Amino acid sequence: MSKSVVNYFWRHTHIQVAFLVVVTGFLFIFDLGNRDLWAPDEPRYAQVALEMLEGKNFILPRLNGEIYPDKPPLLFWLIDLFSMPFNKVTEFSSRLPSALAGIGCCVAVFFLGKIIFSRRTGIIAALILATNVNFLFIARRSAFDVLLTCFITMSLLCFYSGYSRDSKRTLFFLLSYVFMGLAVLTKGPLGLILPVIIIVSFLVMEGKLRLYCRYMAIGRGCIIFSIIVFTWFILASFEGNREYVNEIFNNQIMGRFFNSWKDKEPFYYYFTRFPIEFLPWSIFIPGVVIYSIKEKSKEFQSFHFPFVWFVVIFIFFLIASGKKGRYLLPLYPAASLLVAWIFDSLVFNPEKRKSHRIICIPGYVLFGLVIVAGISLPFVVNTYLPEQILYSVIISLSCISVSILSLVFLYRRKTAGFLMSIFLAVLILFILSVKIVIPEMNTKKSAKPFCTKINAIMEPEEKLALIGFHKEAYLFYTGKKHIKIVELSHEINDFFDSEERRYLIIKPNDLSSIQKWIKGPIHILLSDSVGHREFVFVSNKMKD
Repeated sequence: MSKSVVNYFWRHTHIQVAFLVVVTGFLFIFDLGNRDLWAPDEPRYAQVALEMLEGKNFILPRLNGEIYPDKPPLLFWLIDLFSMPFNKVTEFSSRLPSALAGIGCCVAVFFLGKIIFSRRTGIIAALILATNVNFLFIARRSAFDVLLTCFITMSLLCFYSGYSRDSKRTLFFLLSYVFMGLAVLTKGPLGLILPVIIIVSFLVMEGKLRLYCRYMAIGRGCIIFSIIVFTWFILASFEGNREYVNEIFNNQIMGRFFNSWKDKEPFYYYFTRFPIEFLPWSIFIPGVVIYSIKEKSKEFQSFHFPFVWFVVIFIFFLIASGKKGRYLLPLYPAASLLVAWIFDSLVFNPEKRKSHRIICIPGYVLFGLVIVAGISLPFVVNTYLPEQILYSVIISLSCISVSILSLVFLYRRKTAGFLMSIFLAVLILFILSVKIVIPEMNTKKSAKPFCTKINAIMEPEEKLALIGFHKEAYLFYTGKKHIKIVELSHEINDFFDSEERRYLIIKPNDLSSIQKWIKGPIHILLSDSVGHREFVFVSNKMKD
């Protein structure tokens, strides 16, 4: 019976897709709304979507009543769409676009793996993508990066589907342009630049650039792309004037690439960051390189597309002036395909058992380190957070148990069991993190409790200002339509010198500095901390 079920599973693509949707849906949606929005990005995007929804203006994103030119609107549209059943923007609805994009990205990777290599490689690649540290974390946040990655992956899937066919390829090529347009509406020109560079580089490598320029319906594709992208850009330029569009293209997107004003990191930044953030699977990347050099079979030709995809994006962001770990997310599907390729080539191929050390040696290192970390964890927690010692012991025992199981599989050369044990380890750590670690972090990172206390003191119509830190969380959780941002200058006195009761959120270190600017009294009403920052809530008058 069990064998027939397995055979049925491998024969039916829709069953495999359903399996991946269920597994990745659990990883990305389980307890998705059970923590507050964490500054700086999550409250900002939720607040922009909220102001768009409340103002019924879906062309120009706004933040704190002012035009928000940092990003195009697609993420905000999706947040508003998923918020409509709740009649408000919630933690869950603001994260749901990322979560669903994560599921879609994994399904797209499955189909890419199926077309390029095999069904089994596609399933392994999809699970690898869903279970690496960074992708799993960002897919459960309100962010642009997973949505961008999903559309780029879908665009490349459609391209390769057309490339690998001898007939009916035009539809797939045209769909590729559609997803490029959606990617641009997600995060600007990068949504076009990245897939185009990957496709061109791959065709050049294969010596087929001139040939496929005739097949890819470039003229019709450009029309489709232009309709999707420029319809919004034209409406936005009319409503927000040309400076708004210029800000998106030049300063926020191209400026960050050529001359970023923040997030500047050394050249080698991604060489150290990517191996950490793609754990536990990054430890097998050296094996991919070794195996690809040794392997000269026909199967190796299929390796070219994900290889070009990975290298192009890595080099692109390597030379960019602004660097963040999440910028590399669009190469994660390619990395997942490459790691899945060696697992499928070696684990399920008895003729290549001698090459299993490419997997086994990194496996010994990985789970050896996990055992060391598991043994050390309770001692570290007992030193700094003794009240959490019980939870640390539970996590420690889970890590050690799964690691021992994995090492047993490796020792017996049961590499298929070892692969499953990695997925099991990530699943167990995910559940423990969601139910134990994240709630503890939420008590320290969330601005919601502080805002709840503020709302208990302030009347809805009274005015609030703050100085020099993230305003978005306070906008979202106080429910204010506008919070005035003031500097350490006469602006503070202009705000405070009023017959009305006025309120101010400020850092304790700045409290003494404002004395020279404010003529009247300052009444401290609250003090609290959010993350590593301490704040005080003050007023120019006490309540009667």
